[in-house]
Amino acid sequence: MTRAIARGEVDPRVDAAEVIRLAVAPLFHRLFIAHEPVTAEQTRRAADVAAALARTPVGN
Repeated sequence: MTRAIARGEVDPRVDAAEVIRLAVAPLFHRLFIAHEPVTAEQTRRAADVAAALARTPVGN
């Protein structure tokens, strides 16, 4: 995240821990709530969505 901030790709106000939570939450849900397997594609998708949210401008 530090490098992304330095490159201007991520707002420095973005909470890195929250980005990680956003990436892991769908996988956690599949594994422990829905009792479904997690595929590599689903893992990539969750990471991509979290990364896209990290690049979204932070309001206020």
